[in-house]
Amino acid sequence: MSSALNVQTIRAQIPATAKQVYLNTGWQGPSPLAVIRAVQTAFQAEAEGPTAPPTHEERLAEFRRCRQALAALVGASAEELSIQQNTTEGINLVLSGMGLRAGDEIITVSGEHSSVIVPVYYARERYGANLRIVRVSGTDFPADILARFQELATPALRLIALSHVSYSTGQLFPVRELAALAHERGALLLLDAAQSVGQLPVDVHELDCDFCAFPGHKWLLGPAATGALYVRRELIPRIQPAKVSHHASAFYNFKDRFETKGDTIDKFEMTTVSVPLLAGLNAAIHYTAGIGFEAIAERAAGLARYATKGLSEIPGARLISPPESASVRTGIVSFALANVPAAVLTAHLWESERVVARTVPDAACTRLCFHVFNTEAEADTAVGIVQAAAQRGVPEGDHPSIQIESDAMVEL
Repeated sequence: MSSALNVQTIRAQIPATAKQVYLNTGWQGPSPLAVIRAVQTAFQAEAEGPTAPPTHEERLAEFRRCRQALAALVGASAEELSIQQNTTEGINLVLSGMGLRAGDEIITVSGEHSSVIVPVYYARERYGANLRIVRVSGTDFPADILARFQELATPALRLIALSHVSYSTGQLFPVRELAALAHERGALLLLDAAQSVGQLPVDVHELDCDFCAFPGHKWLLGPAATGALYVRRELIPRIQPAKVSHHASAFYNFKDRFETKGDTIDKFEMTTVSVPLLAGLNAAIHYTAGIGFEAIAERAAGLARYATKGLSEIPGARLISPPESASVRTGIVSFALANVPAAVLTAHLWESERVVARTVPDAACTRLCFHVFNTEAEADTAVGIVQAAAQRGVPEGDHPSIQIESDAMVEL
């Protein structure tokens, strides 16, 4: 782990760390004070005259800064970066706009987030595409996964769609090799980078992906309802926007003339954005980039390896994420405990020591996410609760946070 980081200074800037053991950044990260203040300042400015020329000028500047910052964050140009509200919007834009037809092949992996698997199933139902699902587990090596993709791919392959980092196992998938496989067959690769952008360095050109969707509210520690979609420059004209606004119009009049605008990235954007949220996102990018994504990645993975070692020594605990510490490459650790339902264990972590984790229903496991602001002591707290539960069980009774978590997964 990096010794140059002053973790206590970082924690002092993130109010949530004083109130609980926050190990759920993979759902939503706790914002630092700089982000909170940026949102408040921008909202206050708008409240004093949202469409007054001076306010408009600052709002435009903030919006343009955000596009530039998001593009630089992933190694893209501003002309390749569309501002969206979340990862899911970007994934849907690609799947609905790339002109899929009956018989076209899409490949994804098992255990994918619903924001990938549900849209690709809809693509199957709407367009008659063939969907193939590569079976993966936390024990698989990248070469094994690549080989399975190679076995399933046919000449009909049009798209590989998958996460950069699995939300359920924390695996880092071999994206560049999968992109090469897709391109060899004339297909494209759509990357869900929800669990990687902000946690580790991401360069879309180095990864050679064609599309990349990511949020601002997870590892970047920004506000919810912020995110982006990267589209490789030469592919922008090929993707048709599913929803349109004036951004997608080159010209129209009220007689009979209309011209589409198909070659610029803003055609994917709607109207009326929340500039205060984008101001917060700008502050979040500045904050996390200031720490350094290499440093964040090193500390997050180091803490995950530390927790993995502790969990692996608990009788009855089964790792869903890579079970060997040496194979852990991200800050995500997921596990199950014999005879304790995952949702009950997640609730017990909160009820015992205010440890915020999450349940992954599809994998029947509890997940911990370690960010740069977390500590070894917090990992010890979580592991200690699991160890005690393995020895003595979880007290019977109501666990109200189970229903709260379940409802939040469905409604928020």
